[in-house]
Amino acid sequence: MIFSMTGFGASKKAFYDKILSVEIKSVNSKIIDIRIRSPFNLREKENILRKEVADTALRGKIEVTVELSSANSTTLGIINEELLKSYAMSIKPIAADLELDTSGLIAGLLRIPEVLAGGNNELSEEDWLILEATLDDALDRFQAYKQEEGKAIENDLLACINTIEESLVKIRDFETERIDRIRERITNGLEEFMPTESIDKNRFEQELIYYIEKIDFSEEKSRLSQHCKYFRETLELDEVSKGRTLNFISQEMGREINTLGAKAYQSDIQRLIVVMKDELEKIKEQTANIV
Repeated sequence: MIFSMTGFGASKKAFYDKILSVEIKSVNSKIIDIRIRSPFNLREKENILRKEVADTALRGKIEVTVELSSANSTTLGIINEELLKSYAMSIKPIAADLELDTSGLIAGLLRIPEVLAGGNNELSEEDWLILEATLDDALDRFQAYKQEEGKAIENDLLACINTIEESLVKIRDFETERIDRIRERITNGLEEFMPTESIDKNRFEQELIYYIEKIDFSEEKSRLSQHCKYFRETLELDEVSKGRTLNFISQEMGREINTLGAKAYQSDIQRLIVVMKDELEKIKEQTANIV
């Protein structure tokens, strides 16, 4: 089971004449980066909220938005007109220079907590309990979304690994021809520079064997096969965070595939190497989106 770093989860809870909503969105990131937007003055509670989100998400750039509305869908709060005007006057000249559309400017500015602030934005203990319960529900939905995305990624990764393993097996069909061509190429090249009768056959065979051993890629094939097996085993581990491990394995796979390509000396094998490299690039793209 794997989890995508791309996720979404939202939850709402009504209490008295108010509705509290929490929305969580995340995208790829090498580290965890959490941004919280809330109408409340969270104070020490913000660290608790951050820890809950971090413990669940583990990795990714995460945006948590908390909104408080009245039961009749009107946002609770008072508009800070001076601050709103200040933001608008600063942004409009810049938008004009860049020829940007400002039709949604006011709506965007109203999402800034300082612009739309309640008369009392202190977080009561009751508000905190409601917020914590809403956050937990949103996090459950968030994780379910990431898990569903992870299933699709896992299927794609397994398809790529299957193709690499199949290509690795197909290489065997061309290995005898590969050695024969190398032997023929060396023999023809040597005969161009000296008469056949002057060649020491025993010494030539020794040198040929030595050269063929240098370009033998049995070890590379074996290691690549083991890396593919390890990749599958890692996918099956009962752990949430696997992205870094899978990325490391894919790098090791890349080294072996590159070495195979450098030692191929056969067009059919080279074509199989190209297929493996293409599948490996797909794997790298997908592992970048795994927690």
